[in-house]
Amino acid sequence: MARRFTSLLAASMFSAVMLLATACSSNGGSASSTHTTSSPAQSATASQSATLSVQQLIPLFLQCLAGHKIPIWDKAQGDMSVASLGQKEGWYENGHVVANNALHTYFEDFEGDYPIGTDFKPEQTIASWVDNAASTGTWPQVCGPLPSAS
Repeated sequence: MARRFTSLLAASMFSAVMLLATACSSNGGSASSTHTTSSPAQSATASQSATLSVQQLIPLFLQCLAGHKIPIWDKAQGDMSVASLGQKEGWYENGHVVANNALHTYFEDFEGDYPIGTDFKPEQTIASWVDNAASTGTWPQVCGPLPSAS
Protein backbone atom coordinates (compact mmCIF):
# COMPACT_ATOMS: atom_id res chain seq x y z
CA MET A 1 0.00 0.00 0.00
CA ALA A 2 2.83 2.42 0.89
CA ARG A 3 4.56 1.74 -2.44
CA ARG A 4 1.36 2.44 -4.34
CA PHE A 5 0.86 5.71 -2.46
CA THR A 6 4.46 6.72 -3.12
CA SER A 7 4.11 5.99 -6.83
CA LEU A 8 0.86 7.94 -7.00
CA LEU A 9 2.42 10.83 -5.09
CA ALA A 10 5.50 10.81 -7.35
CA ALA A 11 3.34 10.91 -10.47
CA SER A 12 1.35 13.88 -9.19
CA MET A 13 4.54 15.68 -8.12
CA PHE A 14 6.07 15.31 -11.58
CA SER A 15 3.32 17.36 -13.20
CA ALA A 16 3.54 19.97 -10.45
CA VAL A 17 7.33 20.26 -10.88
CA MET A 18 6.87 20.68 -14.63
CA LEU A 19 4.39 23.50 -13.95
CA LEU A 20 6.95 25.30 -11.81
CA ALA A 21 9.76 24.72 -14.28
CA THR A 22 7.61 26.33 -16.96
CA ALA A 23 6.79 29.25 -14.66
CA CYS A 24 10.45 29.78 -13.77
CA SER A 25 11.43 29.60 -17.43
CA SER A 26 8.88 32.24 -18.35
CA ASN A 27 10.39 34.52 -15.71
CA GLY A 28 13.78 34.24 -17.36
CA GLY A 29 15.28 32.00 -14.66
CA SER A 30 17.26 34.91 -13.28
CA ALA A 31 18.80 34.62 -9.86
CA SER A 32 19.11 38.37 -9.52
CA SER A 33 15.50 39.21 -8.68
CA THR A 34 15.13 41.45 -5.66
CA HIS A 35 11.41 41.01 -4.90
CA THR A 36 9.82 37.76 -3.87
CA THR A 37 7.22 38.07 -1.21
CA SER A 38 3.70 38.23 -2.54
CA SER A 39 1.79 41.45 -2.16
CA PRO A 40 -1.53 41.32 -0.27
CA ALA A 41 -3.41 41.56 -3.58
CA GLN A 42 -1.47 38.64 -5.02
CA SER A 43 -2.02 36.62 -1.87
CA ALA A 44 -5.74 37.29 -1.89
CA THR A 45 -6.01 36.29 -5.53
CA ALA A 46 -3.96 33.16 -5.06
CA SER A 47 -5.83 32.07 -1.95
CA GLN A 48 -9.16 32.36 -3.78
CA SER A 49 -8.06 29.78 -6.36
CA ALA A 50 -7.54 26.13 -5.52
CA THR A 51 -4.02 25.76 -4.15
CA LEU A 52 -1.86 22.69 -3.94
CA SER A 53 -1.20 20.73 -0.76
CA VAL A 54 1.97 21.04 1.30
CA GLN A 55 3.21 17.74 -0.13
CA GLN A 56 2.68 19.03 -3.67
CA LEU A 57 4.35 22.38 -2.93
CA ILE A 58 7.53 21.01 -1.33
CA PRO A 59 9.25 20.01 -4.60
CA LEU A 60 7.99 23.14 -6.37
CA PHE A 61 9.49 25.42 -3.74
CA LEU A 62 12.79 23.55 -3.68
CA GLN A 63 12.90 23.54 -7.50
CA CYS A 64 12.50 27.30 -7.44
CA LEU A 65 15.36 27.66 -4.94
CA ALA A 66 17.59 25.33 -6.96
CA GLY A 67 16.68 26.93 -10.28
CA HIS A 68 17.51 30.41 -9.02
CA LYS A 69 20.59 29.18 -7.13
CA ILE A 70 19.18 30.45 -3.84
CA PRO A 71 21.11 28.80 -0.99
CA ILE A 72 19.56 27.51 2.19
CA TRP A 73 20.99 27.61 5.70
CA ASP A 74 20.72 25.39 8.73
CA LYS A 75 22.46 25.56 12.08
CA ALA A 76 24.33 22.26 11.71
CA GLN A 77 25.61 22.65 8.15
CA GLY A 78 25.55 26.39 7.42
CA ASP A 79 24.96 27.58 3.83
CA MET A 80 24.06 24.84 1.37
CA SER A 81 23.18 24.61 -2.30
CA VAL A 82 19.76 23.00 -2.78
CA ALA A 83 21.02 21.15 -5.86
CA SER A 84 24.11 19.76 -4.08
CA LEU A 85 22.14 18.79 -1.00
CA GLY A 86 19.42 17.16 -3.10
CA GLN A 87 21.95 15.17 -5.13
CA LYS A 88 23.58 13.97 -1.92
CA GLU A 89 20.21 13.05 -0.36
CA GLY A 90 18.82 11.45 -3.54
CA TRP A 91 16.00 13.85 -4.44
CA TYR A 92 17.64 16.04 -7.09
CA GLU A 93 18.54 14.58 -10.47
CA ASN A 94 19.30 16.09 -13.89
CA GLY A 95 18.51 19.61 -12.73
CA HIS A 96 15.14 18.76 -11.18
CA VAL A 97 13.75 18.05 -7.74
CA VAL A 98 12.33 14.53 -7.70
CA ALA A 99 9.28 13.97 -5.50
CA ASN A 100 10.35 10.65 -4.02
CA ASN A 101 10.62 9.04 -0.59
CA ALA A 102 14.05 10.61 -0.04
CA LEU A 103 12.57 14.10 -0.51
CA HIS A 104 9.69 13.50 1.86
CA THR A 105 11.98 11.92 4.44
CA TYR A 106 14.33 14.88 4.18
CA PHE A 107 11.46 17.40 4.39
CA GLU A 108 10.34 15.86 7.68
CA ASP A 109 13.79 16.74 9.06
CA PHE A 110 14.46 20.18 7.62
CA GLU A 111 12.25 22.27 9.84
CA GLY A 112 15.26 24.49 10.58
CA ASP A 113 16.31 25.25 6.99
CA TYR A 114 15.99 28.82 5.78
CA PRO A 115 16.22 30.23 2.24
CA ILE A 116 18.94 32.90 2.14
CA GLY A 117 18.61 36.11 0.20
CA THR A 118 17.03 39.51 -0.04
CA ASP A 119 14.03 37.87 -1.67
CA PHE A 120 13.07 35.99 1.49
CA LYS A 121 11.89 37.15 4.88
CA PRO A 122 14.46 36.58 7.61
CA GLU A 123 13.66 33.79 10.01
CA GLN A 124 11.02 32.19 7.76
CA THR A 125 11.83 28.53 7.23
CA ILE A 126 11.22 26.51 4.10
CA ALA A 127 8.49 24.68 6.01
CA SER A 128 6.84 28.02 6.84
CA TRP A 129 6.96 29.15 3.21
CA VAL A 130 5.37 25.90 2.03
CA ASP A 131 2.73 25.90 4.79
CA ASN A 132 1.82 29.52 4.04
CA ALA A 133 1.58 28.81 0.32
CA ALA A 134 -0.83 25.95 0.97
CA SER A 135 -2.96 27.82 3.50
CA THR A 136 -2.90 31.48 2.44
CA GLY A 137 -1.48 31.49 -1.07
CA THR A 138 1.65 33.44 -0.07
CA TRP A 139 4.39 32.58 -2.57
CA PRO A 140 7.74 34.23 -3.36
CA GLN A 141 7.60 36.34 -6.52
CA VAL A 142 10.97 34.99 -7.70
CA CYS A 143 9.23 31.61 -8.09
CA GLY A 144 6.61 32.97 -10.47
CA PRO A 145 2.89 32.58 -9.88
CA LEU A 146 1.72 30.11 -7.28
CA PRO A 147 0.69 26.96 -9.13
CA SER A 148 -2.93 26.00 -8.54
CA ALA A 149 -4.59 22.62 -8.25
CA SER A 150 -7.13 23.51 -10.93
